[in-house]
Parts: sequence; C-alpha cells; structure tokens
Amino acid sequence: MRRGRYLGLLLAASLAAIAAPHPARASERVWQRSFVLPPGGHVAVVNIRGSVLVEGWDRNQVQAIVSLRSSLPPDELADVQVDVETRSNLVKFHTHCPTGLSAPVIVDYRLRVPRQTHLDELSTLAGNILVRDVEGALAARTLHGDLVALNVDGSVEAEALTGDISVSLAAGPDARSPVRLETVSGNVELSLPPRANADLELSTVAGRIESPYPIEVSMADSTRHAQVGAGGALVELRTVRGDVRVAPRETGL
Repeated sequence: MRRGRYLGLLLAASLAAIAAPHPARASERVWQRSFVLPPGGHVAVVNIRGSVLVEGWDRNQVQAIVSLRSSLPPDELADVQVDVETRSNLVKFHTHCPTGLSAPVIVDYRLRVPRQTHLDELSTLAGNILVRDVEGALAARTLHGDLVALNVDGSVEAEALTGDISVSLAAGPDARSPVRLETVSGNVELSLPPRANADLELSTVAGRIESPYPIEVSMADSTRHAQVGAGGALVELRTVRGDVRVAPRETGL
C-alpha cells in the first residue's frame, strides 16, 4: 500500500475512533444541543482536557454532543459546565471547571457545523483536535495532543507543543489562505491538492525534511525553501524535534 494512501486510512480511522461514543459510566454526563448558524458563520471551542472533533455537513446548524467523564462522584461532575456564547453568526463553547476538584475531568466535544464555517479557535490543553470537510479558516492549538485536518479549504494555523500535525488540503492555498503548521516535539505533514501554487518554508532542528519539490537551503538559517507551481501562497511547516513532510495529495485522501 502506498504511504499516502496508508496515511489517509490511518487518519480516517483516528477520526472514527474519537467520534465513537464512550461506554456508559457511573461518572459520565452527556450534554447535547443544537444552534442555528448561517454559512460563513464562526465557531470556537475552548477546552481544557479532552478531544475536539469538528465535521462539516450540509445544514445551517451546529450540532454539539459533549461527553464529560471522570472518576468524580456524579454530584461533583455536575459542577463542570459547558458555557455557550451565541450571536447571529457565532457559537462559542467554553469548558468551565471549578478549582479544587479531586480528580481530572475529560470533556470530549463532537460538533457538526455548516461546511462554510470559520473555526476561529479550537483549543485544548491536553487532547487531540480533528477537523474534516470544513471550508472556512481554521485556527487550532493543543499543548499535548495531535492535530489532524482532512479535506479542509481555507487558511490553516495549527500549533502543538508535543504532538503530530497532519493536514490535507482540498483546495488552495492562496494569498488569502496561508498555511502555518508548527509543533515543538512531533512530526508535521501536509498534503497539497493537485496544481497547487505555494512558497514553502520548511524547518526542523532534529529531524528530516521529505518533499518531492526541489528544495533550496537558506544561507541565513536552517530553513529550507521550495516553490510549488507558480508559487505565491506562503506555507510554513516547522518543528524542533520531528520530521517535516509535504507532498501532493493522492486520490482518495
């Protein structure tokens, strides 16, 4: 099996595993609500510990299923809340945990959003962030976890402290949709659509850089540069301890 095809299957399996419901537990609470949101609207999730999964769909509606899990007794778990801010074109979720809890709480978000949604902020301190089939801008950050975005179309800013970042673009990038993927300890991988035009800046301190595009080494620093197609859109892929890979997207990814 070719490596790119294997990667696509692996990422899809990871998405399915995160999306699967957890078995019922004594200290688990499920929170579910829906909100009207027009195409081109904005969604944000500010989490603490747990995953964030966002999928695009063909409805003008945000559907949220939030699972709160812990070894806390049910009355203490009830003190952990999901706050929601809503406006005509915005839905923002925020995990609120009171101080002094006797055990950690895992809060997993699963959202379905209109495809043309801008994901202004998806953040968690410890957990994976996974996005697919969304056509708006994406900004995501985790301290400890992986970031995966499949079939996205728009500017992408993804940051991690310890974790891998893998992104597959459905279209672009262009001058209005730059891409910046950066982690400290982990691999960075980007799949570009056919006939993409981009200027690549690739950097790693302790790792390899793999790309089919001709690479030039900067005389000023360790950054590698490459032009894809006619160039133009800035694409930055950076890690300190890990590999950097960029290649055309294969059919089916």
